[in-house]
Amino acid sequence: MAVIEAPTGVGLYYREACFARPLDWRVGAAPFFWARTTPLGDVMNLIRSTTCGAIASILLLPAAGFLAPKASAQVAALEEIVVTARKREESIQDVPLSITAFTGEELERGGYVDLEDISFQTTGMQFNNELAGTRPGRLFSNIRFRGVEGSEYSTLQTASLFVDGIFALQGAQTLALSDLERVEVIKGPQSAAFGRNSFAGAINYITRAPDMEEFSGRIKADAGQYDQHELDITADIPIAPGVLALRVGGRYFNKGDMYQNYAGVGVGEQRSESAFATLFVQAADNVSIKLRYYQQEDSDGPAGVTFYKARLDDSCTGKTMPGLTTDGQPTTLMPREYLCGTIPGPGGQISFPNPSVSLNPASFPAGSENFIRDSLIDAPSQVEGVPYIDHFGIEREITRISLVLDYDFANGMTLVATGAYNENNAANLRDWDMTPDEAWYVSNPQAGEDESIDIRLSSAPDARIRWLGGFNYYTQEFLTSSNGGVFVVACGNLGAFGTPAQCAAPARIPVGVDGGDFVDVRAFYGSLSYDITEQFTVDLEARWQDDTRSDGIGDFEINFKDFLPRISLRYRFTEDITAYITTSRGILPGVINSNIINCNPTTFSAPFIDPRTGQPSTSSMCQQYVDALGADAVDVTPVQELDAYEIGVKSTWMDGRLVANVAAYWQEWGNAPFPTFVTVYRDDDGDGVPNTNPNFFPVSTPGSSEYSGVELEVDFLITEVWDLSFNWSFNDNEFTEFLIPLASAEYALGTRNVKGHRSSRFPKWSGNVSSTYGGTFQNGWDWSLRGDLTYMGETFPGLTNLATLESYSLLNLRFAVERNDLRVEGYVKNALDEDYWRTGQEYTDFSRVLSVGFNFNRLGLTLVPQDRRTFGVRVAYEF
Repeated sequence: MAVIEAPTGVGLYYREACFARPLDWRVGAAPFFWARTTPLGDVMNLIRSTTCGAIASILLLPAAGFLAPKASAQVAALEEIVVTARKREESIQDVPLSITAFTGEELERGGYVDLEDISFQTTGMQFNNELAGTRPGRLFSNIRFRGVEGSEYSTLQTASLFVDGIFALQGAQTLALSDLERVEVIKGPQSAAFGRNSFAGAINYITRAPDMEEFSGRIKADAGQYDQHELDITADIPIAPGVLALRVGGRYFNKGDMYQNYAGVGVGEQRSESAFATLFVQAADNVSIKLRYYQQEDSDGPAGVTFYKARLDDSCTGKTMPGLTTDGQPTTLMPREYLCGTIPGPGGQISFPNPSVSLNPASFPAGSENFIRDSLIDAPSQVEGVPYIDHFGIEREITRISLVLDYDFANGMTLVATGAYNENNAANLRDWDMTPDEAWYVSNPQAGEDESIDIRLSSAPDARIRWLGGFNYYTQEFLTSSNGGVFVVACGNLGAFGTPAQCAAPARIPVGVDGGDFVDVRAFYGSLSYDITEQFTVDLEARWQDDTRSDGIGDFEINFKDFLPRISLRYRFTEDITAYITTSRGILPGVINSNIINCNPTTFSAPFIDPRTGQPSTSSMCQQYVDALGADAVDVTPVQELDAYEIGVKSTWMDGRLVANVAAYWQEWGNAPFPTFVTVYRDDDGDGVPNTNPNFFPVSTPGSSEYSGVELEVDFLITEVWDLSFNWSFNDNEFTEFLIPLASAEYALGTRNVKGHRSSRFPKWSGNVSSTYGGTFQNGWDWSLRGDLTYMGETFPGLTNLATLESYSLLNLRFAVERNDLRVEGYVKNALDEDYWRTGQEYTDFSRVLSVGFNFNRLGLTLVPQDRRTFGVRVAYEF
């Protein structure tokens, strides 16, 4: 490969780098030291061909008539983004990690409202506000990176959101983007830098500091169809110019209901109110203090989802497919009573949305008018501190307090100390079966608080050997009833379902607090970077942590001691082209199965009908878990490990006007826990006789999986008034070992063994194209037109891989005019009014069955429709 000493344009780069012979990666060959014949060499050539293909497409723009001729010297360069992904300031192009970053201005001009908007613009990331996990609504945060399944619970999340480097305890989908300097999305294990909650990736919101010299502010108002509106106000107030300043702000956000259920009641409404205050003290030239207080309240209506009774449109029965028996032997599977193939779109076969949201269901017998209110609203909550809720939906309260001290030494070293306190309390009331059948209702309280301290010392950033060392302490208390705090069932005698005349009264079924996470973690971390030559750099990072966990319910406690390393090698071919290889390990503790730990081992004196066999049984609670899970009925699942390897090239072309970054990765996840529930009969009064009705208790079982893929991101400033961004992602993954614990999924598929299946809800192909073109009217007003086209490939909504969600594309358009401090913008979201399903999740069908009696062994689908086409206007004024 020819050496380019003074590149002057993309054409020269393209000719030398892309038409030259295949890159030579043989041992001893310049400029690197891996053999071209190895898989690594093949991947590097794949990266080169992918990058060159993207550049070739851009070079064709002038020939196609899209690019007005203009010398590159007359066009400004793209803004360089500085990130803190490794807890020190670095150019994003120098960091040997796959990072997607957004400046505050990009967030504003893109019209991004929440984390889901960011996920559409980011390769290798998936997030949905309405159905992040298995439960609908904005209750749980479940972020997926590169196909790695997430957890709905705070301490077990495979990827997490951080604010100023501080872990955000739930609520990722509701935190506003309005007060941000920057967003960094960092892919792959980040445990060495951020801790275990960044097992598969991390997102860091960096908040703005106040203007220290001048009073200034901004007012932004947004109004759209379906009662969508937002008001956001911020102000910077210098108290003692250059020394002390205050930044304050408040936001009101409302998203109205776009859909109505079968009874004409609106669903899907979301409302958030937040306020913050940031006090910044420049105590000396080398000392600064930042104190931030943030308060938020969310009040959502019932989630805009639907439940599809796939058994009623059975297309599986009669089909055969190759598979494995539970013990791993090849067999022919015969799926049944489920949907095989593409899920029908909204309307037609699937009415949507269809949850029951009446506090006085018509199916309840006379005299039970206030049963839901008495049982789920006015009854004392099982978890203290949660807000009061008197409607279907969510009530949440969030408090975040942080203090950051920066001290710069004369020799270039920097000391940073951070302390934080957070609270996140929520109450949720929902239709558990999500159908018009008025069968099941449930409350889901959760309360969490955490405290953290982080102290780190880093060397001068321009030294040949750079180092960083730090200590972190984190403690958390989180309590929830993870599968529903209290259930209300329309028919107190489950055996009478299907025969309403035999339903004497509804029943209240408490589940108890079974999802606690009490955590106490102490960690030491550090990094060492060494520039071996001006071109070659080695980066070593590691974290050692001592992690004690309990379920917060009984006396059970377990300790984990882990070492989390990351090693990176970087080679700078030119000032503008850098290649890297990174290997890392992410570690998460095993999942505590509180229900198994605290089960009653006493055999019943009277029988119940086992839902798994249909036969009478007197098995104890503990034995019922063993009967359902076999060897997977363990107190704690094994420690999770994610081993990851990433190769990438980061390049800048055309004097900074074009940035093209590409990365290839391979990951192996061992002991991955997957949540399910087990139907268990228990004895509440201790008389040896099982309760009339069973409970549904959550447990987790382990498996293993592999992931690989390629991600490409391109930003191009075509002219001073025309920019283009493009990202593309390919992800391949499969389970290498996993047994489905969900009885309904086993019934539909015909086996528990899903080796070779893909993970759920992550597409093989996805991408996005964004472009903005602008100019100036004769009256002096600037104008701009922006388009965002997002493609989401087909996905499996569950581990059976029987049903498929169709791929879809979304187009958003914006036209803005601005002059001086005023900007007025009109927009249309989902401009083509696409009505494909946004996402979906396999879930047990808890509605009535056609025959008498209740059956827990049928599988269905929770589905979320796309937001309707929405027109709106946004006005922003800066002062």
